[in-house]
Amino acid sequence: MFIAQIQNGASRTTVSFSKETLLSAFTESFSVPMPCGGNHTCGKCKVRAEGALSPLSEAEKRHLTKEEIASGIRLACASSAVGDCTITILQNKQDDRSVMLDGAQKMIEQEGIGIAVDIGTTTIAVYTYQNGERVRAIGEHNKQSVFGADVITRIGVNQPQTLHQTIVSQLDCLFKRAIDQIAAPNEVNRIVVTGNTTMLHFFYGYDPSSLAVSPFRTVSLFDEEQPASKWFPAYENAVLYLPPCISAYVGADMVCAMEAADFLNDQKTALLADIGTNGEMALVHKGQLVTCSTAAGPALEGACIRQGMPAGVGAIDNVFLNEDQTIGYHVIGEEAPRGLCGSGLIRLMALLVDLEIVDETGAVNEECGVYESLIDEDEEGLFIKIGDSGIVLTQRDIRQIQLAKASICAGILTMLHHCGVSADEVHTFYICGGFGSYIDPNAAATIGLIPASLASRVKVLGNAAGTGAANLLGDSGREYARAIAGQAHIIELSESPFFMEQYVEQMSFYTE
Repeated sequence: MFIAQIQNGASRTTVSFSKETLLSAFTESFSVPMPCGGNHTCGKCKVRAEGALSPLSEAEKRHLTKEEIASGIRLACASSAVGDCTITILQNKQDDRSVMLDGAQKMIEQEGIGIAVDIGTTTIAVYTYQNGERVRAIGEHNKQSVFGADVITRIGVNQPQTLHQTIVSQLDCLFKRAIDQIAAPNEVNRIVVTGNTTMLHFFYGYDPSSLAVSPFRTVSLFDEEQPASKWFPAYENAVLYLPPCISAYVGADMVCAMEAADFLNDQKTALLADIGTNGEMALVHKGQLVTCSTAAGPALEGACIRQGMPAGVGAIDNVFLNEDQTIGYHVIGEEAPRGLCGSGLIRLMALLVDLEIVDETGAVNEECGVYESLIDEDEEGLFIKIGDSGIVLTQRDIRQIQLAKASICAGILTMLHHCGVSADEVHTFYICGGFGSYIDPNAAATIGLIPASLASRVKVLGNAAGTGAANLLGDSGREYARAIAGQAHIIELSESPFFMEQYVEQMSFYTE
């Protein structure tokens, strides 16, 4: 049994742990980012450690710089304790102010107190309604994130009950905040919980392992009502509703987003995309509704980018060219830069493509004239410096962005192809979600994340999944959700030759 002193800013705690990895010493209150789920591939769980420790592992040699190693930095998932130690957490707690809560508000058909919840892979949003009017909106980062940034990684951890308990415990705390000084738990009469299919499996307590392997079978597609006390004993008078999912990878969150956009009643051709960790999309054209999901991965939200991070204080969210030909930047919260968030990544890539610092194949162009001073190299290869921020974008980062953006654009083009319609014929392109709502459409078009003609047709919906979930507090909203799920045709992109062809073609960055 080892003793670890864990330091996080001014907070300090002492824990005992019997397993050897430093990661096992952490608790819910003291945790570190781990987008890869402990598979030693992301290098994000950096801590400063002193005491009786194992020699550097191969993963640490791969991910840590010489300077970091010299200053005592270790990877919590890849280093071991052989005796007592002191661990200092380097990264600040995630800033919950960055959680997307905005969305079109409207009166809904509901009496009494209701709670609508959107369990996102990265964040959770909770809304309180009283007699049909929103009276509170709060959010937090999803505490399941320590098990991986994306659903496949979390499923691979193979701890469904731990993930279930994590989300239920977090929601219980959020509910208390959501109704504080508004109502008592026994006064809440309806709760709606939406999310992607995997998140709802975790919430319900189902084993989601079948979602990760072909033929991607679900335990349930939900559309069911249960006593809320099944999960939250204090809410003894509330019924809890889980909306219908369409498939394993087009979930209830997408159904709710389409409800918020009144998608079925759109008289003109329209697209809707929730561009984030999972790229879920839909197209309605002449009464035909098609949906698909692309494996975009967490790159666009910064999870597998060397110095990527969620949007929050310290994140670079915009870049521009200075008069001295260096890259200027804006930092959320006007504080010292800590990393790049998704919106900053897209704008940076667009700038690099425009300046031909990155060519259309995605390669860093070392012979880019006056901009050559922006390029440097370390043991991992070439990287581009963002002014004096200390933040860089590596060649490997660019490849990750290529894979993600090609997947999204190819998915959009495949839906259009299926319906026999061109991007020019799309009247409205709805974008929703925490990351998608902050995308610069022109920058996205520049790098080929979306077809160029869609940039001028974007309408941002904010957290449409949360807004749509609120609509389901009333009975008519649930009927509309069932109509959406029943009418949707699923395009399996893994079985589409057209998608595979476009996926390869959309790897290029457009430089015209």
